[in-house]
Amino acid sequence: MKDGFLLVYDKYFDDVYRYIYFKTGNKWEADDLVSETFKKAYENYKYLKGEPKPWIMAIARNTVIDFYRRKNNFAQINDNEPDEFTYNYLIEDIFERKEELCYLKQSLKTLNKEELEIVNLRYFSDMKYNEIGKLLGKTENAVKTKAMRIHRKLAQVIQKLMEE
Repeated sequence: MKDGFLLVYDKYFDDVYRYIYFKTGNKWEADDLVSETFKKAYENYKYLKGEPKPWIMAIARNTVIDFYRRKNNFAQINDNEPDEFTYNYLIEDIFERKEELCYLKQSLKTLNKEELEIVNLRYFSDMKYNEIGKLLGKTENAVKTKAMRIHRKLAQVIQKLMEE
């Protein structure tokens, strides 16, 4: 059991961390919640049937939900937080990248909870459509269609923001 769990831990740690960090926007809270997620996963590993990624991501998702219930607060995207990757670019590129990220953050704020969850699971947690469908109780095609609509919606919002 321990060897199997270690493989799951090693394989999905980064995905779980990115997902939780995106949901909290705070490194310290993300660290705590990732630890809590893998603790719960370890305690229930013997009950795992099927694919481990949707299972571990469901635990992560529920851990974040529990955290916000306890905190009685909602996650917000922090516009004041510097993007760690921008330091690799030249000065001109930094300003352009920050502007693009600002547009992206603003456009993400236009999404409802379900849309934001799909974006988060697909692009930040690198989950496949069928895995997201299992997690959200939807078919793979329904998730693909919803993701395509979200993509179009974000493109329109970003285009509108860039024109202003």
